[in-house]
Amino acid sequence: MVLLLSVFLTAFIFSMFGLGGGLFYMPIFMFFCKSPQEASLLSFLCIFVTAGSSALRYYRAKSVDGRLVIFLGIPLSVMIFVSGFVVSRLAAPYLKLILGSVLCFAGILLAQPRPRWVWSGGIYRFLRQYFPHRDFTFHPAVLSPLAGLAGFSCGLAGIAGGVFEIPMMAGLLRVSAPVAVGTSSVAVLLSGFLGAASRISFLSVPFSMNVWLVGGILLCAFLGAQLGPQVSLNINRDVFKRVCGFVIFVIGLYYAVHILL
Repeated sequence: MVLLLSVFLTAFIFSMFGLGGGLFYMPIFMFFCKSPQEASLLSFLCIFVTAGSSALRYYRAKSVDGRLVIFLGIPLSVMIFVSGFVVSRLAAPYLKLILGSVLCFAGILLAQPRPRWVWSGGIYRFLRQYFPHRDFTFHPAVLSPLAGLAGFSCGLAGIAGGVFEIPMMAGLLRVSAPVAVGTSSVAVLLSGFLGAASRISFLSVPFSMNVWLVGGILLCAFLGAQLGPQVSLNINRDVFKRVCGFVIFVIGLYYAVHILL
Protein backbone atom coordinates (compact mmCIF):
# COMPACT_ATOMS: atom_id res chain seq x y z
CA MET A 1 0.00 0.00 0.00
CA VAL A 2 2.85 2.39 0.84
CA LEU A 3 4.51 1.60 -2.50
CA LEU A 4 1.33 2.29 -4.51
CA LEU A 5 0.65 5.53 -2.66
CA SER A 6 4.23 6.70 -3.21
CA VAL A 7 3.98 6.02 -6.95
CA PHE A 8 0.65 7.86 -7.18
CA LEU A 9 2.00 10.94 -5.36
CA THR A 10 5.16 10.98 -7.49
CA ALA A 11 3.14 10.88 -10.72
CA PHE A 12 0.74 13.49 -9.33
CA ILE A 13 3.51 15.93 -8.41
CA PHE A 14 5.88 15.55 -11.36
CA SER A 15 3.12 15.67 -13.99
CA MET A 16 2.68 19.32 -12.94
CA PHE A 17 6.21 20.11 -14.14
CA GLY A 18 6.31 18.05 -17.36
CA LEU A 19 8.78 15.57 -15.85
CA GLY A 20 8.59 11.77 -15.81
CA GLY A 21 9.14 11.38 -12.07
CA GLY A 22 12.18 9.11 -12.25
CA LEU A 23 13.95 11.33 -9.71
CA PHE A 24 11.54 9.92 -7.09
CA TYR A 25 10.56 6.64 -8.75
CA MET A 26 14.08 5.26 -8.70
CA PRO A 27 14.77 5.87 -4.96
CA ILE A 28 11.32 4.44 -4.13
CA PHE A 29 11.87 1.26 -6.13
CA MET A 30 15.42 0.90 -4.83
CA PHE A 31 13.87 0.55 -1.38
CA PHE A 32 11.31 -2.09 -2.41
CA CYS A 33 13.16 -4.05 -5.13
CA LYS A 34 15.88 -6.67 -4.79
CA SER A 35 18.24 -5.18 -7.41
CA PRO A 36 18.94 -1.82 -9.09
CA GLN A 37 18.13 -3.38 -12.47
CA GLU A 38 14.64 -4.34 -11.33
CA ALA A 39 14.14 -0.88 -9.82
CA SER A 40 15.34 0.75 -13.03
CA LEU A 41 12.90 -1.27 -15.15
CA LEU A 42 9.95 -0.27 -12.97
CA SER A 43 11.13 3.34 -12.96
CA PHE A 44 11.20 3.55 -16.76
CA LEU A 45 7.82 1.84 -17.07
CA CYS A 46 6.28 4.40 -14.72
CA ILE A 47 8.08 7.24 -16.52
CA PHE A 48 6.59 6.05 -19.82
CA VAL A 49 3.06 6.00 -18.35
CA THR A 50 3.45 9.36 -16.58
CA ALA A 51 5.05 11.17 -19.52
CA GLY A 52 2.57 9.70 -22.00
CA SER A 53 -0.29 11.49 -20.29
CA SER A 54 1.41 14.90 -20.16
CA ALA A 55 2.99 14.60 -23.63
CA LEU A 56 -0.41 14.19 -25.30
CA ARG A 57 -1.75 17.20 -23.44
CA TYR A 58 1.18 19.41 -24.44
CA TYR A 59 1.04 18.19 -28.04
CA ARG A 60 -2.61 19.18 -28.32
CA ALA A 61 -1.72 22.58 -26.88
CA LYS A 62 0.96 22.95 -29.62
CA SER A 63 3.71 23.31 -27.02
CA VAL A 64 6.01 20.70 -28.59
CA ASP A 65 8.85 21.68 -30.92
CA GLY A 66 9.65 18.73 -33.19
CA ARG A 67 13.10 20.08 -34.04
CA LEU A 68 14.15 19.98 -30.40
CA VAL A 69 12.78 16.46 -30.09
CA ILE A 70 15.04 15.44 -32.99
CA PHE A 71 18.21 17.21 -31.87
CA LEU A 72 17.86 16.75 -28.10
CA GLY A 73 15.19 14.15 -27.34
CA ILE A 74 16.39 11.43 -29.72
CA PRO A 75 20.09 11.51 -28.65
CA LEU A 76 18.96 11.45 -25.02
CA SER A 77 16.64 8.47 -25.59
CA VAL A 78 19.09 6.46 -27.69
CA MET A 79 21.84 6.77 -25.10
CA ILE A 80 19.40 5.77 -22.36
CA PHE A 81 18.80 2.58 -24.34
CA VAL A 82 22.55 2.01 -24.70
CA SER A 83 23.02 2.50 -20.96
CA GLY A 84 20.92 -0.59 -20.32
CA PHE A 85 23.74 -2.76 -21.68
CA VAL A 86 26.21 -1.17 -19.26
CA VAL A 87 23.82 -1.38 -16.29
CA SER A 88 23.50 -5.15 -16.74
CA ARG A 89 27.26 -5.46 -16.20
CA LEU A 90 27.81 -3.07 -13.29
CA ALA A 91 27.73 -4.14 -9.66
CA ALA A 92 24.98 -2.73 -7.43
CA PRO A 93 27.31 -0.46 -5.36
CA TYR A 94 28.52 1.33 -8.50
CA LEU A 95 24.95 1.83 -9.72
CA LYS A 96 23.96 3.30 -6.35
CA LEU A 97 26.93 5.68 -6.46
CA ILE A 98 25.95 6.81 -9.97
CA LEU A 99 22.35 7.23 -8.84
CA GLY A 100 23.44 9.36 -5.87
CA SER A 101 25.66 11.57 -8.04
CA VAL A 102 22.99 12.13 -10.70
CA LEU A 103 20.32 12.85 -8.08
CA CYS A 104 22.54 15.44 -6.39
CA PHE A 105 23.16 17.24 -9.69
CA ALA A 106 19.49 16.98 -10.71
CA GLY A 107 18.38 18.28 -7.31
CA ILE A 108 20.57 21.36 -7.72
CA LEU A 109 19.14 22.04 -11.19
CA LEU A 110 15.57 21.54 -10.03
CA ALA A 111 16.08 23.86 -7.07
CA GLN A 112 17.19 26.71 -9.34
CA PRO A 113 14.58 29.50 -9.41
CA ARG A 114 14.96 29.85 -13.18
CA PRO A 115 16.55 27.47 -15.73
CA ARG A 116 18.91 30.18 -17.04
CA TRP A 117 22.59 29.44 -17.43
CA VAL A 118 25.22 32.15 -17.65
CA TRP A 119 27.62 31.76 -20.53
CA SER A 120 30.79 33.73 -21.10
CA GLY A 121 30.32 36.33 -23.81
CA GLY A 122 33.02 34.88 -26.07
CA ILE A 123 31.57 31.36 -26.23
CA TYR A 124 28.06 32.71 -26.68
CA ARG A 125 29.08 34.97 -29.57
CA PHE A 126 31.04 32.12 -31.18
CA LEU A 127 28.03 29.81 -31.17
CA ARG A 128 25.74 32.49 -32.55
CA GLN A 129 28.18 33.32 -35.32
CA TYR A 130 29.20 29.85 -36.48
CA PHE A 131 26.07 27.85 -35.60
CA PRO A 132 23.23 30.27 -36.32
CA HIS A 133 19.56 29.39 -36.31
CA ARG A 134 16.54 31.47 -37.15
CA ASP A 135 14.45 30.51 -34.11
CA PHE A 136 17.05 29.71 -31.43
CA THR A 137 20.08 31.49 -30.04
CA PHE A 138 22.21 28.91 -31.88
CA HIS A 139 21.60 25.64 -33.70
CA PRO A 140 20.25 22.98 -31.31
CA ALA A 141 22.42 20.32 -32.98
CA VAL A 142 25.34 21.78 -31.01
CA LEU A 143 23.72 20.40 -27.86
CA SER A 144 23.09 16.90 -29.28
CA PRO A 145 26.31 15.42 -27.81
CA LEU A 146 25.49 16.99 -24.43
CA ALA A 147 21.97 15.51 -24.60
CA GLY A 148 23.47 12.13 -25.41
CA LEU A 149 25.87 12.35 -22.48
CA ALA A 150 23.01 13.34 -20.18
CA GLY A 151 20.95 10.42 -21.51
CA PHE A 152 23.70 7.90 -20.82
CA SER A 153 24.27 9.22 -17.29
CA CYS A 154 20.55 9.33 -16.54
CA GLY A 155 20.07 5.86 -18.00
CA LEU A 156 22.66 4.46 -15.61
CA ALA A 157 20.76 6.10 -12.76
CA GLY A 158 17.33 4.89 -13.94
CA ILE A 159 15.84 8.32 -14.72
CA ALA A 160 14.65 9.83 -17.99
CA GLY A 161 16.59 13.10 -18.11
CA GLY A 162 13.82 15.69 -18.38
CA VAL A 163 15.36 17.66 -15.54
CA PHE A 164 18.42 18.20 -17.78
CA GLU A 165 16.55 18.70 -21.05
CA ILE A 166 14.48 21.63 -19.77
CA PRO A 167 17.51 23.73 -18.67
CA MET A 168 19.22 23.03 -22.01
CA MET A 169 16.19 24.30 -23.92
CA ALA A 170 15.11 27.16 -21.67
CA GLY A 171 18.53 28.16 -20.36
CA LEU A 172 20.79 27.77 -23.40
CA LEU A 173 18.48 27.99 -26.41
CA ARG A 174 16.17 30.55 -24.74
CA VAL A 175 13.03 28.57 -25.57
CA SER A 176 9.86 29.66 -23.81
CA ALA A 177 8.99 27.73 -20.65
CA PRO A 178 5.77 26.12 -22.04
CA VAL A 179 7.58 24.84 -25.15
CA ALA A 180 10.56 23.61 -23.10
CA VAL A 181 8.28 21.69 -20.73
CA GLY A 182 6.07 20.35 -23.53
CA THR A 183 9.00 19.24 -25.67
CA SER A 184 10.67 17.68 -22.64
CA SER A 185 7.54 15.62 -21.96
CA VAL A 186 7.81 14.05 -25.43
CA ALA A 187 11.54 13.41 -24.95
CA VAL A 188 10.81 11.80 -21.57
CA LEU A 189 8.11 9.64 -23.18
CA LEU A 190 10.66 8.32 -25.69
CA SER A 191 13.22 7.88 -22.92
CA GLY A 192 10.79 5.91 -20.78
CA PHE A 193 9.94 3.57 -23.66
CA LEU A 194 13.53 2.95 -24.75
CA GLY A 195 14.74 2.76 -21.15
CA ALA A 196 12.21 0.04 -20.33
CA ALA A 197 12.97 -1.76 -23.60
CA SER A 198 16.70 -1.78 -22.86
CA ARG A 199 16.17 -3.08 -19.32
CA ILE A 200 13.99 -5.90 -20.63
CA SER A 201 16.53 -6.69 -23.37
CA PHE A 202 19.62 -6.68 -21.14
CA LEU A 203 18.13 -7.79 -17.79
CA SER A 204 20.69 -10.13 -16.19
CA VAL A 205 18.81 -10.86 -12.93
CA PRO A 206 15.43 -12.58 -12.40
CA PHE A 207 12.48 -10.21 -12.13
CA SER A 208 10.92 -11.13 -8.78
CA MET A 209 8.01 -8.69 -8.40
CA ASN A 210 4.44 -10.00 -8.74
CA VAL A 211 2.79 -9.17 -12.08
CA TRP A 212 -0.39 -7.94 -10.38
CA LEU A 213 1.66 -5.58 -8.21
CA VAL A 214 3.40 -4.20 -11.30
CA GLY A 215 -0.02 -3.62 -12.86
CA GLY A 216 -1.15 -1.77 -9.74
CA ILE A 217 2.00 0.37 -9.80
CA LEU A 218 1.43 1.38 -13.42
CA LEU A 219 -2.24 2.10 -12.74
CA CYS A 220 -1.30 4.40 -9.84
CA ALA A 221 1.24 6.16 -12.06
CA PHE A 222 -1.42 6.67 -14.75
CA LEU A 223 -4.03 8.00 -12.32
CA GLY A 224 -1.54 10.36 -10.69
CA ALA A 225 -0.44 11.69 -14.07
CA GLN A 226 -4.07 12.25 -15.08
CA LEU A 227 -5.12 14.04 -11.90
CA GLY A 228 -1.99 16.10 -11.22
CA PRO A 229 -2.31 18.71 -13.99
CA GLN A 230 -6.08 19.04 -13.43
CA VAL A 231 -5.92 19.84 -9.72
CA SER A 232 -5.31 23.47 -8.86
CA LEU A 233 -3.33 23.52 -5.63
CA ASN A 234 -3.04 26.66 -3.56
CA ILE A 235 0.77 26.59 -3.61
CA ASN A 236 3.58 28.42 -5.32
CA ARG A 237 4.79 25.88 -7.86
CA ASP A 238 8.25 27.44 -8.16
CA VAL A 239 8.77 27.16 -4.41
CA PHE A 240 7.36 23.63 -4.41
CA LYS A 241 9.72 22.65 -7.24
CA ARG A 242 12.69 24.01 -5.31
CA VAL A 243 11.64 22.05 -2.22
CA CYS A 244 11.49 18.89 -4.36
CA GLY A 245 14.95 19.70 -5.68
CA PHE A 246 16.29 19.99 -2.16
CA VAL A 247 14.73 16.65 -1.15
CA ILE A 248 16.16 14.96 -4.25
CA PHE A 249 19.60 16.40 -3.47
CA VAL A 250 19.45 15.01 0.08
CA ILE A 251 18.42 11.57 -1.22
CA GLY A 252 21.27 11.61 -3.72
CA LEU A 253 23.71 12.69 -1.04
CA TYR A 254 22.57 9.79 1.14
CA TYR A 255 23.23 7.24 -1.63
CA ALA A 256 26.62 8.72 -2.51
CA VAL A 257 27.87 9.02 1.08
CA HIS A 258 26.43 5.62 2.09
CA ILE A 259 28.39 3.86 -0.66
CA LEU A 260 31.61 5.81 -0.12
CA LEU A 261 31.54 5.07 3.62
